[in-house]
Amino acid sequence: MENSIKLIKACRTKWLSKIEGLSTSQLNHIPAGFNNNLAWQMGHIVVSQQILCYRLSGNQFVIADELIDLYKNGSKPERDFSEDEIEQMKGYFTSTIDQLVVDLENQIFENFTPYAISTYPDVELKSVQDAIDFIAAHDSLHYGCTLSLAKLV
Repeated sequence: MENSIKLIKACRTKWLSKIEGLSTSQLNHIPAGFNNNLAWQMGHIVVSQQILCYRLSGNQFVIADELIDLYKNGSKPERDFSEDEIEQMKGYFTSTIDQLVVDLENQIFENFTPYAISTYPDVELKSVQDAIDFIAAHDSLHYGCTLSLAKLV
């Protein structure tokens, strides 16, 4: 699990450096052929981690509940995200993982509900360890999307 956490942190740090200096307008731009933007990509990985670790184990989210519907699987940007919202999400990039480490040490994820990943047939998360391993892959997948989107803004 320690290696997956390192990978998640490395990916998110690289991600933040990739979007550094982009304007709010650029982060909200949805290029032709895409259905989301850089701002949504950031929020999506934060929310996904919250759902997969905290909701599936019956714990409260570390982020505001109202963010879940904006960025959950199957959502797309319905409006532009403000500069403040984007800065908040950037902060969540690392703070949510730091809190995850604390919560792992405190063993709050013992009551994990197995979850089948809709986008990957036959993949089921059976523990928080499985969820964290998946998050490392999921973050990397969306970082790749970010690289493509960043070239088009």
